[in-house]
Amino acid sequence: MTTITKEKKKEIVNELCENISKQEGVFFINFKGIKGNDSGVLRSKLKKGEAKMTVARKTLAKIAFQKEGIDFDPLSLEGEVGFVFSFGDSAGVAKIIKEFKKEEKISILGGVFEGKNLSAKEVEEIADLPTREELLSKLVGSISSPASGFLQVLQGNTRDLLTVLSKAKS
Repeated sequence: MTTITKEKKKEIVNELCENISKQEGVFFINFKGIKGNDSGVLRSKLKKGEAKMTVARKTLAKIAFQKEGIDFDPLSLEGEVGFVFSFGDSAGVAKIIKEFKKEEKISILGGVFEGKNLSAKEVEEIADLPTREELLSKLVGSISSPASGFLQVLQGNTRDLLTVLSKAKS
């Protein structure tokens, strides 16, 4: 374990506080055993999903959570903890984390979402929810479905009328 100066600790706590204040949800993962390349892949996927993974000492994270008024004690988590801050679609971020868990590269420890402490199982349940994009596409599909059906009915009547007229002409 390396020693960190007081200034560096303050800087880490301030960065954590900034992330906590902006987050929609934060998930905790144990990344022990993950290779550097896999860590880079995870971080890039999280970045695309409007999220960020930070690694910090649990004692510093505890201070940051307390400063931001969130009732959570990171010291209760076991292993090397990564804090995944979701700044957008939390369900999408949970899906990314669950994907990596399936590959047995990380384990999910829990999270905090909408002010509620979550177990690892609850984080996986969030991952099973549809993402924002999936919900929007279903909404657009259900809105456009009646209109396209109506258009087909109109086209069918016009087509039938043309068929009758062409037969009458012959």
